[in-house]
Amino acid sequence: MEKRYFKSQLISLVFQAVLYLLIFASFFLLQAVTNPQIIGYSRTAAITMATFAVILILLTHVYGGYRLGTRKARPVFFAILISVVLTDIVTYVQLQIMNVNPANNPRLILFGEDFVLLCATILIQTSVIYLFVRLGDFLYFKINPPERCCIIAASQEQADHIAEKIGSFSKKYQLCDVLHYHCDDIYDTIMEYDVVFLSGIPDTEEAAIETFCYKQGKTMYLAAELEDVIISSSAQVVIDDTPFLYTDRADPSLVQRFLKRLMDIVFSILGIVLLSPAMIAAAVIIKCSDGGPVFFKQKRATLNGNVFTIIKFRTMSAQEQPYPHQSATTNDERVTKVGRLLRRLRIDEFPQLFNVFLGDMSIVGPRPEMLENVDRYTRDVPEFEYRQKMKAGITGLAQIDGKYNTSPKDKVMLDLMYIHRFSLALDIKLMLRTVTVFFRPDSAEGFHTQKKPGALKMRIRPKTDRKQET
Repeated sequence: MEKRYFKSQLISLVFQAVLYLLIFASFFLLQAVTNPQIIGYSRTAAITMATFAVILILLTHVYGGYRLGTRKARPVFFAILISVVLTDIVTYVQLQIMNVNPANNPRLILFGEDFVLLCATILIQTSVIYLFVRLGDFLYFKINPPERCCIIAASQEQADHIAEKIGSFSKKYQLCDVLHYHCDDIYDTIMEYDVVFLSGIPDTEEAAIETFCYKQGKTMYLAAELEDVIISSSAQVVIDDTPFLYTDRADPSLVQRFLKRLMDIVFSILGIVLLSPAMIAAAVIIKCSDGGPVFFKQKRATLNGNVFTIIKFRTMSAQEQPYPHQSATTNDERVTKVGRLLRRLRIDEFPQLFNVFLGDMSIVGPRPEMLENVDRYTRDVPEFEYRQKMKAGITGLAQIDGKYNTSPKDKVMLDLMYIHRFSLALDIKLMLRTVTVFFRPDSAEGFHTQKKPGALKMRIRPKTDRKQET
């Protein structure tokens, strides 16, 4: 296994180095057709190359980059493509600004011959990225067959939930066994597999299993609970000579509150101005489609449980007004054809920028839930109330890494991860990552009316063959 690990890491590093070298070369060689100074010994070349490299490194950190094996090929492709295209655009604009001078270009020209070369560059880069991602993904899983794994849980329901997630990564995981944490052969079972998934296990038993897995070098995945989120966001400190994990209140400071509100005002105004053509077009299309109201308004919960009226473009039939207090389901007949397009492109959420400007919401924060959902989710998942420590947001960790139909428990954990790790830098990173939801067809998927097939049946007794052996 160690040999496979180093072999796959070597391939990943080589592929990544060659890929980014080709991306770098394609931009500068094509732009050099009309700007030969950017590949010579000149101040323009030094500044332009430095800008390209720095921006690409930062955006790769934001979007994830060439993470073969840990992510599917499609997200990896779009993560690299978004990083590269944004880097191209920023560097291109900087180059055009540097070209403005009385001798050559007395004014800024963004859409001239250089722009055609930029478009050609992006097409070439897209092809190269696709090739390297597909080939790298193929070789990675050729070297690394699916890891054999087991689920140890407290109930069949929890096991089914984990199995559904594992099932979407069939190239990486092969589910072989599901057992209750009280099963007598639990440690013998762990020794048979490469990866162990743990869910809903009481603290004492979970600690014992974790210690055993750690000693045996087994890979572990723990379904996050509130205490796990708190510990994971703790700082490591040493008092005298004793190490501690330090956790303080998950409340932003006064300075952070002020700067976050300032960012909300600035970005909401910019968003309203830049997106106004799209919002006007959406309003006209909705009105012309069935003559019903353009906007959908509903009471939602935000900071400290305060209630506000959210504004969105209407995506359901006008006959459904007032809407039943029920979240949209997969293939929901209430959603109009226009509404499906608006939901897919997230245009229905643009009017929330007015909520942000008025102070009801933030750009980044937990998803604003229907009041009926808040009551129901809080009964089922008591930790749900803790997500109201932050003002509700248009985007956030749950909105980006989760889906519309993400389970309440998972939404809570994603929101609490954001709250406990809150920083203005994280807000900016999440705003930049928001664009990735447009490349995820499942991100706007409604709640399923039928349950998907579950996991293997959980066993509570040792395997028959093992019992006979002993």
